Amino acid sequence: MKYKIIWIGWFTVLGFGLVGLALVWFFQDIEIGELFSRGWPLGWQLLLGVFTGMVASGIAWFLITRSFFDKQRVFYRDMINRWSWTPSTILFVSFCAGVGEELFFRAGLQPLLGLWETSILFVLLHGYLNPFNWRISVYGVVMVFIISCFGYLFERTGIYTAMTAHAVFDWVLLSWMTGRLGKPPVS
Repeated sequence: MKYKIIWIGWFTVLGFGLVGLALVWFFQDIEIGELFSRGWPLGWQLLLGVFTGMVASGIAWFLITRSFFDKQRVFYRDMINRWSWTPSTILFVSFCAGVGEELFFRAGLQPLLGLWETSILFVLLHGYLNPFNWRISVYGVVMVFIISCFGYLFERTGIYTAMTAHAVFDWVLLSWMTGRLGKPPVS
């Protein structure tokens, strides 16, 4: 199972990342090098990304620990814990998702579709907007705003901010759901 997690990470960073870069290369009026060099200085992007990822994961954590979300939290916790997680695999998968998905959604799609459209698509593809499950859709609506914040940061400060915020967000929630940051509430 550990190796499946590693393969999923590599697929995410390379598959999504390369498709995102191809969208930049073929459909946008920007050089790949400019994508990585524009915006705030790297240190400030990383710092803002860590801060934003922590705040965003705190908002998500607050929502999913409410009693109305017990059933969904247990479902996702059990689904996530079918895998063999270690601190290094959590960090690796979070890094891969942050880099790969942000290259695809932020750098590749957002300039073509728009910030809100891309954010909604991201959340839809992750399954968090579900007309048959209002509780998960509440989380989905909150996620649309969080993901749009990442998109806004991409536009205003640079790609590294969005990548870092996404990676930190995933790292915190995966660490919590796997019990690495204390036990999630069980119902």
